[in-house]
Amino acid sequence: YVVGHNLIKAHAEAWHLYNETYRAKQGGLISITINSDWAEPRNPYNQEDVDAARRYLQFLLGWFAHPIFKNGDYNEVMKTRIWERSLAQGLSQSRLPEFTESEKQRIKGTYDYFGLNHYTTVLTYNMNYPAGVLSYDSDRGVASVTDRSWLNSGSFWLKVTPFGFRKLLRWIKEEYNNPPIFVTENGVSERGALDLNDTWRTHYYRNYINEALKAIVLDGVDLRGYTAWTLMDNFEWAVGFDERFGFYHVNFSDPDLPRYPKASARYYSQIINCNGFPDP
Repeated sequence: YVVGHNLIKAHAEAWHLYNETYRAKQGGLISITINSDWAEPRNPYNQEDVDAARRYLQFLLGWFAHPIFKNGDYNEVMKTRIWERSLAQGLSQSRLPEFTESEKQRIKGTYDYFGLNHYTTVLTYNMNYPAGVLSYDSDRGVASVTDRSWLNSGSFWLKVTPFGFRKLLRWIKEEYNNPPIFVTENGVSERGALDLNDTWRTHYYRNYINEALKAIVLDGVDLRGYTAWTLMDNFEWAVGFDERFGFYHVNFSDPDLPRYPKASARYYSQIINCNGFPDP
């Protein structure tokens, strides 16, 4: 929480610096990108699961979005939960730091658009942790599962759930007063033997982009741009080269690192050329 707190303040300073010093000359846009899943209640008829889904989103997306896109301060869900658990642990104040009034004014509205990374959806339900457990997960009090019918990917955490993309875009519109949105990452991975005929990736992009289109046309979401993740296979955090997200296969065992287009590269280039889905 201390790191996140300083990150939000640093973001605000960077935005103000650009706004006051460089914007007039450069005419650029500056903002923040936040990564978020969509959270669906495991049982939509169970209020505890519905509340868990809301907490999941407020502790993930809302942690950073609420201060910047709303009022300069953390959301009430986080403030209340962490305060109550801190008191139960014998502390005299919340483990979530507080912004001063001047910091709130400094942070509020430091955006030109809403940057969003999105990949997948989870099913959430309430999880009560013992009072003595000090962690982000215990503060949030949410556990998550996935539906067995959802398609897998090369990443254990990434299930193919296009419907969640539209729901998350609409939620951002309603929660943060319809900001212009740029999707800065969206994509799917594979593992294992080389297969350039990646039909599952084409399926992923077709369906996710279609949900983004529904969000614009049917829900009035102000979606300005979309970026696929990613152009070519690369080093993926802790899993290294095992999980591949690229439109282009990279042979990492060859010192020349040759690149080969996958079938999805051709499909995505058609979408770009048509500025929409190719006419069948």
